[in-house]
Amino acid sequence: MALIANLTRVAALPPVRPGPRPRTPRGLPHLQLDQFPPPQVFQELLERASQIPHSRVRESRMASSRSRALYLADEFAGGPPEAFIDNHEFCHLLPLPEGTIHLTLPAILREEVFRLGWGERHPIAEFGILPTLVTLYAPRNRAEMLAVLGFITQSCRFAQGKLQALDREGRRFRGAR
Repeated sequence: MALIANLTRVAALPPVRPGPRPRTPRGLPHLQLDQFPPPQVFQELLERASQIPHSRVRESRMASSRSRALYLADEFAGGPPEAFIDNHEFCHLLPLPEGTIHLTLPAILREEVFRLGWGERHPIAEFGILPTLVTLYAPRNRAEMLAVLGFITQSCRFAQGKLQALDREGRRFRGAR
């Protein structure tokens, strides 16, 4: 429990996500099949995520060409290799109607995302390819948008090297800085 108390000081965690989890396929592409975000909520999320300090926006090379990727310039990308999806991309937002978000998080924060019902392991994480990759559910309203924005901000901090990448036993990943 002390670990969770320490995490709360690092990242303000939202309450449990209300309602059932969205349906998702077992394979790729990994996106939610229901509970889509309203366009205005998703647009505000995109706008606010693009204003996270040091993050930039581009087309993702790892998702649909209509996806928006958040990445860091070289001088800010101080996180471990597992903090990145591709190059210095740490997050991408899939286009509407789904609006699903894929991002990387260190172990303790990933586990809290799962426990609180805000997301699930991405299928490639299940296969051990990029264990830090999370599918974060699209926000259904403005309050959820703020919670999701908080997780995106923590992913950016992870990519900057400001959050440690820990495995389930609390050890640093091999190769982590």
